[in-house]
Amino acid sequence: MKRIRILTSLSVLAVALSVGLLPGVAKANSGSSSPNQVTIQQQASYILASATIDVGLNVKCQSGSGNVVVSVTQSLPGSPYGGAAGDGTSPVVCDGQMHSVAVTVAGFGFGAGTAQATADLTTTASGTIVAAHAQRSITIVVVHG
Repeated sequence: MKRIRILTSLSVLAVALSVGLLPGVAKANSGSSSPNQVTIQQQASYILASATIDVGLNVKCQSGSGNVVVSVTQSLPGSPYGGAAGDGTSPVVCDGQMHSVAVTVAGFGFGAGTAQATADLTTTASGTIVAAHAQRSITIVVVHG
């Protein structure tokens, strides 16, 4: 009887551990097997003086060179003009390391609040094919000056 309780306890523990590990495994293996990554930071700065938004990214690509294109759109109530859209591009270093990159997005009519951002990374290895893609809601903070 004691052995049955121990075996039952070990079985429950084994199932609990494997279920707990599955989400991590699924995240690591989800999507393509590409080593390229791009993530968009939660907050962006809208500089009134230049009518530009600085969007922060974290970018990783393996070798050669790369380019990242960021698009931002905003509708009411964030945009005081009923809607705003803009895009910007920046070169990136592809050395297998994660790099912080700020992409300047030109566009008039943005305001403080929520907006939608997308980022597409292409590399010399991928040509015109998108090597990594990200999208998310961001919070725009207006900066005077």
